[in-house]
Amino acid sequence: MRILYFVSRLREGGPSNQLRYIIEHLGSAYEPVVLTLSPEESPSARPEFELEGIDVRSLGYTRYGGLVRGPSALRRFVNKLQPDVVHTQGLRPDLLAALFLRNVPRVAILRNYPLDDYVSKFGRLRGTIMAKLHLWALRQIDIPVACSYTVQRAVAKHELTLRVVQNGIDASAYAPVESIEEKQHLRRRFDLPEDRPVFVSVGLLIPRKDPQCLIRGFHQSSGAEKGVLVMLGDGPLLEECKREAEAGEGEVRFPGFVDNVAAHLQAADYFISTSRSEGLPNTVMEALGAGLPVLLSDIPSHREILKRGTQAGRLFELEDPSELARSIDVLLCKDKTELRTAARAVIEAHFNANRVSQEYQEIYKSAVQ
Repeated sequence: MRILYFVSRLREGGPSNQLRYIIEHLGSAYEPVVLTLSPEESPSARPEFELEGIDVRSLGYTRYGGLVRGPSALRRFVNKLQPDVVHTQGLRPDLLAALFLRNVPRVAILRNYPLDDYVSKFGRLRGTIMAKLHLWALRQIDIPVACSYTVQRAVAKHELTLRVVQNGIDASAYAPVESIEEKQHLRRRFDLPEDRPVFVSVGLLIPRKDPQCLIRGFHQSSGAEKGVLVMLGDGPLLEECKREAEAGEGEVRFPGFVDNVAAHLQAADYFISTSRSEGLPNTVMEALGAGLPVLLSDIPSHREILKRGTQAGRLFELEDPSELARSIDVLLCKDKTELRTAARAVIEAHFNANRVSQEYQEIYKSAVQ
């Protein structure tokens, strides 16, 4: 079965990782081809796809050129390739597939709730228009899929019914260290204290992630005196976060974007997310895969993950630094070995990449029947 995966770009991050996981675990009965609408921008995940031998091609259009000239080029490409199923991801690919690929079975994956995500990124007016357009496009797709039950429930109020295939991760790539010596080696590599707790967060420094709450909560906890907070990522709130970090006594570091997130997670002891909204966050699952107990803001997608392993972490009230501080102190008093075992078990049992790919293979089969 020939599957065409159509995306805007292979931007480095969660959505591209999820797509690669699906393809890597396809059986020999499948012939995957990835088509991007626009040229890659740095940082790009395309080299990772090509390293795995995945066939990646591009139409090479700019953001707006793809909407004007893309339809005819896309139709020519599809007519030549003759895929059995087209699997799209993202606003522009979903919209083009909805409008111009009506003769091919189409599967689309929604990785966020558009009204939350687009409004946060592009402002209320533009974001709302984009969200409504995306929801319309998904109604035209043969089999729309949500990455979580949280996203499924959010779009249900727009008279849109989605199947659910929960995200997963490569459990071998995100795994705990095998020994204390290995963790200490990583600590030295990243210039981290070997005898103090290390807390880590991963993500863009944007309002939706609420990084200021994370810093304030860390400062208010006893963990601020004992440990260090490492915030991996960058974004428009970086300078504000640095000022917030300097206002407290705890040590907060900002390494920016790194290309070895898995190693940073292995070097840490605990993971924290203060996000206000998520689809089903890869970073949380990657942290659990590395054996890190997690402290998560009490939002539906975080509850969806911890429901699978209540001993793997703790929820705290959204936008409440004091509650985060209390949760940090509680977690510091718990047995680390039990927490790490529970964290890893969640991934092995529920959120692994092979399971995700198997579920999509069943969807592809149903699409061509």
